[in-house]
Amino acid sequence: MRIASCLLPKQSPWLNAMEPKWVHGKRKVVEPDGLLGAYELADRVCKVFGCVHEPHLSTPQKIA
Repeated sequence: MRIASCLLPKQSPWLNAMEPKWVHGKRKVVEPDGLLGAYELADRVCKVFGCVHEPHLSTPQKIA
């Protein structure tokens, strides 16, 4: 078998319809001078995209 590697473009909105929406949303959510916590980031993303923030799923401690 032969594997041919080809470089993909850094941004390819013609291949991924979500990319233009995500770029604008990321600019509205991210802060340039600091990191956000997981819940704060999730709240901001939901606010920008107009969706409901569902609680995160958790795995039970005892499995099987």
